[in-house]
Amino acid sequence: MIEHVFGGDWTEDKLRRLREYLIAYRNIFTSNPKASYFKTWYVDAFAGTGSRTSPSDAKALADQSEGLYDDRETSSFLDGSAKIALGIPSPFNRYLFIEGSKKKAKALRSTIASEFQQLIDRTEIKTDDANTALCRWCRDRDWSKERAVVFLDPYGMQVEWATVQLLGETKGVDLWYLFSLGGVIRMLTRDGLIEESWQRRLDNVFGAKDWRKHFYRTATEPSLFGAHDVTHRDATVRNVQKYIEGRLKTAFVAVAPSLVLRNSRSFPQFALCFAASNEKGAKTALKIATHLLRESKEGADGDTVFN
Repeated sequence: MIEHVFGGDWTEDKLRRLREYLIAYRNIFTSNPKASYFKTWYVDAFAGTGSRTSPSDAKALADQSEGLYDDRETSSFLDGSAKIALGIPSPFNRYLFIEGSKKKAKALRSTIASEFQQLIDRTEIKTDDANTALCRWCRDRDWSKERAVVFLDPYGMQVEWATVQLLGETKGVDLWYLFSLGGVIRMLTRDGLIEESWQRRLDNVFGAKDWRKHFYRTATEPSLFGAHDVTHRDATVRNVQKYIEGRLKTAFVAVAPSLVLRNSRSFPQFALCFAASNEKGAKTALKIATHLLRESKEGADGDTVFN
């Protein structure tokens, strides 16, 4: 079986929260007569094989994440987001899994056929670019009759803002987005001299160019050799969180405070973000997501307890 190598304890944290949301979401659509009218979708835009291993060496992760990360968690075989979504007590009406690798998509098909045979007729697997497939899927839906949870879990910074914006415009999508904090912070160099390819990437991810003013300011300061301009960077984790949350608020009705996910050395890897696009359902969705995105604390027995 092809191994999908990615993540450590922070990945488990992310998937636990996602699973709880999916269960709560489906409970609403099965218990509420008005909500039961809608056909529900679960969409995973970077689906992988359905299972994964956490990396035993840094190279495997670095290759997949364009060299932006270095995570040396011990290797163990774990369920990925696709299997978690398929395995909840009340399944979605439809599932769409998007995976750019033909080998991984084939492995995912095999997993579904062997472990979730009863859901085969509800499942589509597309081997395509995630942005292209998602935009096409959005435009093909009848959003007066359909609702969806979309999970964007890229290895790095592959998600284009145009895709995020289109998801918000549907007025029918609840979005979970694993935003690349580590990648962005590395690109925001201390001196502000960012190579053009990185600037274009940041423009594309944020869907705006005002990030330059948000993360940098230039001040004229005195020195022994006279006044000169000095560039100051403010690329703290919280400031990057604040900016992406603000961008999401331009496209969605409601946005929850995001949660920083860190690796075993406490380095910030991602911000787990949630945004709701449907006005009627946003209040309930936001309440559930905000609860799930609260910081965790270690219980007396060492297990993670959610506040």
